[in-house]
This record gives sequence, C-alpha cells and structure tokens, in this order.
Amino acid sequence: MNCSICREHIRGVRGKLFLMKLFLNFLLLCFIISSCEKKEFKAKVLHSFNDVDEMFQLKRYKNQWKKKINDSVTHITAQQDYFILSGDFDTKNNAKTGIWSLTNKTDSKEIQIDYIVFDKNDVFKNQIIFKEHGKIDFSNSKFYLIENKTNKGLLFKFFSPEMRDEISKDAKVVYTIRRNRKEIKTDSIVYKNSKVGRYLAEIKYDFNKGDDISGYFSEIVTAKDSKSKDSLVMGNNSIYFIEKFE
Repeated sequence: MNCSICREHIRGVRGKLFLMKLFLNFLLLCFIISSCEKKEFKAKVLHSFNDVDEMFQLKRYKNQWKKKINDSVTHITAQQDYFILSGDFDTKNNAKTGIWSLTNKTDSKEIQIDYIVFDKNDVFKNQIIFKEHGKIDFSNSKFYLIENKTNKGLLFKFFSPEMRDEISKDAKVVYTIRRNRKEIKTDSIVYKNSKVGRYLAEIKYDFNKGDDISGYFSEIVTAKDSKSKDSLVMGNNSIYFIEKFE
C-alpha cells in the first residue's frame, strides 16, 4: 500500500470532489435524515469501535515518547494502560500525518488510520483499516491497494465498508496523469449498482519516468433506515491517491 500523498496535487483533485459532494447534499434533501442517523452511519463505518476517534487523541495518553524526524515531523509513541498509539506528527500544522496505528496488548486487534494534512485544522482520514491477527477486515475497512504497476499502466483496487440494509452502491474513480508538472490526461471510471464494496480500476497508459497519477475514489451508498420504515440513509466514502513513476 502506497500512502505517500502529494499535498499540492491532491488539492486540485479535492476541488472536483467538493463539487460531487455538493450534488450529494442536494440528493440528501430528498430524504429524511436526522443528525442522529448520520452519527449512526459513521459508527457503522467504524464497525464496533464507537470511540475510535477518542482513542486516537494524544491527550488521552500520559506516557509519550517523541523522536524528531526532521524540522516538521516528529514520530510519537504513546501508551495508556493496554493501548499503544504511534505515528508521525506534523509539528508545523499541529496534526497527525501518514499512517497511525492503535494496538491493544491484550488482544490481536489493530486499527490503522491514514491522515492527510491539507492545512491547519484541515485533516482528512483517508484510509481506515481494521485488522485482527494481522488480517484485514475487508467488510469494515476503507482503503486501496495497487494490484499491478508497470510503465504500461496500473491496476487499483478500492475497498469500502459494508452498511446494513444497503439498497445501492454507486462509485467513481477520477484521475489525472501529469508529465513535467503538466496535465496530459484526465479521465474517470464509473461503477453503477455495485453489489459489494470492492472496485477494480485498470488504467492503461504509456508512462514515462517522472510521471505521476493522482485522483480520488468516491462511493455513494444508499440504505434503508432501521429507525424509520419510509426513510433512507445515505453515506459517502472517499479515498485520495497518488502514484509516481520513478
């Protein structure tokens, strides 16, 4: 898994995703969705770890060890009771960056969160992975893999969490190829009525050394509302990516 994210390239991609989210907000007006229901969806995405965000807060950990990586990044390992939290911290933006790992010494479970720092007070949880005995829980994780990568193209595989009583899944992968910092191709792949949260995106192109491809995956899920017979719940899973050819 390549979690190296180029902040400059992603900002442009993020603007396109913002437009898509505006459209999603318009659709949400057609359904009865309360704030409680939104929280319920978020909890489902995070499986049974309703307090994941709280457990990733450094202020919870009395014992912390820090190692300076460079002028803007410090690696932190923190421990409280049986929990161990570790990852890199962006000291300039005062935020977590890259992959952070939370483990419990009493069992074999692990949670990994990949953070992207766009700016101060603007941090995105790009990938969320649940593991047990070192194996990924695919039904509850949000992440991507590179299945194959050559100078003739790439094969991405995107995974999204399941939601109870799903009705439909629609998704899109939007990507831009750059050469010498110039955009040479922008395209998209659309998925309609997907049955499972696994998506293959094959991108064929004659890549040169120094080229890069960046973009985003976005999935819209519609499901029945367990609390209201005539209502629906909608949610969005998004993942940014960038791959360089060196």
